[in-house]
Amino acid sequence: EECTKTAVESDQAEAEQEKILFSDFASEWLVEKISNSNSDAVTDYFYHNLCDIHIIPYFKEKGIYLEDIDYRTLQEFIDYENENNKLSPSSLKKLRAALRQIIKEARKRRLIIDDPSEFVVLPKQAKRFPTYYNEEQITILLDRIKDDFMYPIVYITVLYGLRRSEVLGLKWDSVDFDNKLVTIKHTVVRTDKIIEKDRTKTQSSYRSYPMSEDIEKLFLEIKEEEEKNRKKYGEQYNENDYIFKWPDGKMYDPNFLTHRYSRLLEKYDLPHIRFHDLRHSCASLLMTKGFQLKDIQEWLGHSDIETTANIYGHLDQTRKKELMNSLKF
Repeated sequence: EECTKTAVESDQAEAEQEKILFSDFASEWLVEKISNSNSDAVTDYFYHNLCDIHIIPYFKEKGIYLEDIDYRTLQEFIDYENENNKLSPSSLKKLRAALRQIIKEARKRRLIIDDPSEFVVLPKQAKRFPTYYNEEQITILLDRIKDDFMYPIVYITVLYGLRRSEVLGLKWDSVDFDNKLVTIKHTVVRTDKIIEKDRTKTQSSYRSYPMSEDIEKLFLEIKEEEEKNRKKYGEQYNENDYIFKWPDGKMYDPNFLTHRYSRLLEKYDLPHIRFHDLRHSCASLLMTKGFQLKDIQEWLGHSDIETTANIYGHLDQTRKKELMNSLKF
């Protein structure tokens, strides 16, 4: 009897010793994922932030063990992030995806049996429509900043509906002066550092635009100015193939660009819209001029028309109402 009691106590002690905190397992998973990752630095940074800022601190404070994780626990976490940290629908979706990967790894190691994350529901949030400038406001903006170094960046961005990463990623090999084309094939993004990528966000983001005489003239002026700066700074010049950069060749920090743009709007007392909303403004202008969602999808480089419809469908409905009102019987 004594031997049996000792054996039972030993098994219990061993079981307790094997219990793993969910926060500890999430930390271990994160280290292994990043060290063995085939993903780019932006994706790794994204997972690092999700775990370090949201998942690990929350579950560490709760002291919840991996074996005790269930649907209700995960749902409470998602609801907490929604209500207290006010995460966007996109961020909450990514947060749930990270939880699913952590749970999947735990099941793979046979540490848990079920997958409670599959039952987690994302909170319903009111649909947010993008803000944008109309044609008159765009004209005023460009006129006000025509003498600022940001002018060509804003002009190219709103004309082609580019993302910030795409306009900063423009290189001279993106501009085909012979065939009058501008091709989006490089990006520059900011995480905890500036990351250059010789590829676009998605395959559909790789696209080419016609180059008008005005745009060609603008690029040639920038190229001429770059040559002057190269001679001026000599050995101190930072050689690279990017089009938009400081006079000494150093790259623009994406965050600086955003802040500078906001200050320009304040300086000229213009309605505040985000730098990314210049892309939305382009879509709105195209819609106003009668182009269809399919045209806008291809112009903006969306992977599918559903994405375009989700963002700009309300604009399409507005145009349809105008069409309906024009019908008279």
